[in-house]
Amino acid sequence: MEQDGAILSIMIDYVTDFADQADILPVVLTVACIMGLRGWWQGMYVWSVVVGLTLGTMLLLKIAGLYYAWLTQGVVVSPSGHVASACVAYGGLLVLLLRRQLVRYPVAMLVPLLVVALVIGYTRLQLQAHTMGEVIVGALVGCIGGMALGMKCGPVPPSLWGYLLPCVLCIAMLFHGFHMGAEVTIRHVFSPEELFPTHL
Repeated sequence: MEQDGAILSIMIDYVTDFADQADILPVVLTVACIMGLRGWWQGMYVWSVVVGLTLGTMLLLKIAGLYYAWLTQGVVVSPSGHVASACVAYGGLLVLLLRRQLVRYPVAMLVPLLVVALVIGYTRLQLQAHTMGEVIVGALVGCIGGMALGMKCGPVPPSLWGYLLPCVLCIAMLFHGFHMGAEVTIRHVFSPEELFPTHL
C-alpha cells in the first residue's frame, strides 16, 4: 500500500509539473511562433491575445486574493494558475485540433477543456496546493479562455499539426520539471505588507 501511495505521489508530481509556468510559457511561445512561421496570422494573434488575457486575469485574481486576506486578516485566496494555464494552453490546443468537429456545437468545446481542468485540478488538490474553490476558479478562467480561442481563431490549417504537435511535445518535455516559482514571486512583488507597511 505504501509503495502504491509513493507511485501515485510521483505520478501526481509528474503530471502537475506540465502546468508550471516554467513549462507553460515556452509551450505558449512555441505555438505562437509556429503559427506565425506557417503563415496562420489570425491563429497566432488570437492565441497570443487569449492566452495573455487568461494569464493576466489569473495574476489580477491572485493579487486580489492577497489584498482580500490583508484587509480581512484572513487566509490568502489564490486561484489555481496551474489549472487555468493548462486549460487554456493544452486544452486550447485540443480544441483547435478538434475544432472542425466541435465548431457546430460550441458547448462541446468544454469537453476537452474540462478533461484537462479535472486532471490538473486533481493533482493540485492532492498536493494540497489549492482548495476546491481555488481550483474551480482556475478552471472557470481557463475554460473561458479555451472557448474564446476555439470560437475566434477561425479554420485551422490542417498542415499546421505536422509541425505543431511534435514541437509542443518536445518543448513540454524539455522544460518539464523546471519550476518558475510564480506564486512566491507574486506574493513578494505585490505583497500589501511591503507596499503599505503602516496599515493597521
